[in-house]
Amino acid sequence: MAEQMGLMEFFAMEASDYLERLDAVVSQGGEPDRDEFVRLTRALRGSALMANQQAFAGAAGGLERLARVVRDRSRPWDAATKQAAVRAVDDLKALVRKVRSWSEADTASAQRLAETLQSIVGGARPSGAARAPAAGERAFVAQQGASLASALEQAASALEQNPLAHNPLQGILKTMQPLRGIASLADHPPLPDLLDGIDRAVAEVSRRKEPVEGVAEMFRAAARAVSEAARAIATSGKAHPDGPEAAEFARRLGRLLGLDRDVVPIESLFYADSGPHVVQEGTPPGRPGKLGSLELVSHGEYLRQAADALERAQSDVQRELRAHALVGTFRTLASAGGGPLGGALETFARLAREAVASGTAAQDPRSFARWVREAGFVLSRAATDAEDALVRQIEGVLAGMRGGAEPLVPRQPAAAAPAAADDLPALVGSYQRYEQLVATLGPGEPSIDTLLAGPPAAAPASAPASPARAATPAAGDVVPITQLCYSGEAAIERALSLRDRVRAALADATSDGAAVNDLIEEIFDLVQLGTGRTR
Repeated sequence: MAEQMGLMEFFAMEASDYLERLDAVVSQGGEPDRDEFVRLTRALRGSALMANQQAFAGAAGGLERLARVVRDRSRPWDAATKQAAVRAVDDLKALVRKVRSWSEADTASAQRLAETLQSIVGGARPSGAARAPAAGERAFVAQQGASLASALEQAASALEQNPLAHNPLQGILKTMQPLRGIASLADHPPLPDLLDGIDRAVAEVSRRKEPVEGVAEMFRAAARAVSEAARAIATSGKAHPDGPEAAEFARRLGRLLGLDRDVVPIESLFYADSGPHVVQEGTPPGRPGKLGSLELVSHGEYLRQAADALERAQSDVQRELRAHALVGTFRTLASAGGGPLGGALETFARLAREAVASGTAAQDPRSFARWVREAGFVLSRAATDAEDALVRQIEGVLAGMRGGAEPLVPRQPAAAAPAAADDLPALVGSYQRYEQLVATLGPGEPSIDTLLAGPPAAAPASAPASPARAATPAAGDVVPITQLCYSGEAAIERALSLRDRVRAALADATSDGAAVNDLIEEIFDLVQLGTGRTR
């Protein structure tokens, strides 16, 4: 219970910080910093997901979509867009203040904000995609789900008659399109992941030049999973995310992707005699051409997005299907070309694929997603960093995957290193900051003041995060008094932490006002210290 309370305190602090910085971005005159706008909204959504504030995360996601269309310049930054962004930030600030006493009314407010932002962004749904009216959405899902299940069953029967009959597979993809066009598809797990898995299965079978064992049974399992999910959504509005039908399809898809093949020692393939066993050196298979830097960047961006999706998975089936989605990318990276970088990527792809095949990726998605994301960060810099630097960074990821040292993947100049966690992608950045605080502060009653002080590593050497965290001098050492005082950013953070105490004092009917005056004086003093001004 204390840990949960501590996490909520942390979310309130972190989300408030992000919103204050967002306020500065969207309220300034002229054009905003478009990249910073996206980064902060993504971090805000990730913080909410970490704290399991799903309704708040949905509203923050709406603001993130607005930030993305502004960054991509598909929507101009005009007066109307600015007003919408400023209003959304204000509404989110109000919601943050209610996280400790969240109610159904607050959930409804967050959903209305998300819908408003979605209507402003517009165009997110593919043009021409089928869209059922809100009142008939369940019936629409049932109808289209039944059509897709029928197409899957027909494809399975055709493949039983002719294992190389790939024409029915195109019918599956065509039948899926109306379901893909539902705006709220993501709200109906595991249906979105089932569709993605079916898409991968069709692509895998289509590229094979030889018959695939068990493919008919796999498509029949997909038909049962889709049919059951659509039926449950139609009758109760919600499908079981870990239903046995969906779990069976995930297992069969893993077999199709080769994730259940046992690795045996090559010695077991020889006769049990003295040999010789290998009488002539074979010819190694030719490698495809080396991947270019732009291709590596593209794979890196995909790995980062896939890692985020894996962390957001809310069921075992979702995790398994989303881990399967990475197999194709691992296959490509395993044949990225020769040289040190190609060898390092081949090793990474092998280790990552083994983690998916063994179930480790689904059992410990957080750790697996971390290494996938780290590799994605490295590859995303393939167009700017030297190859030897990329090799060193991938080797750092490999060391972490093997249980060794932490990956050495610099994200920003050394001078800004204390804020490295803040530059991590949304959800993982929040988790790492929270873990740093817990590891440093140890167990105990949650305290927003203590959390705001931050771990020692988060403060510059010349300005400790708080007086209590200043290094203890050895006997006889003389420490300047300035090292024991608040200064700079730490002073501002301390001033912000007093907000709730001021409100509590104002709400206390028995207070004579002295406590409020003392707090206000302390805040002013801290602001002066933070800005470097004197009286």
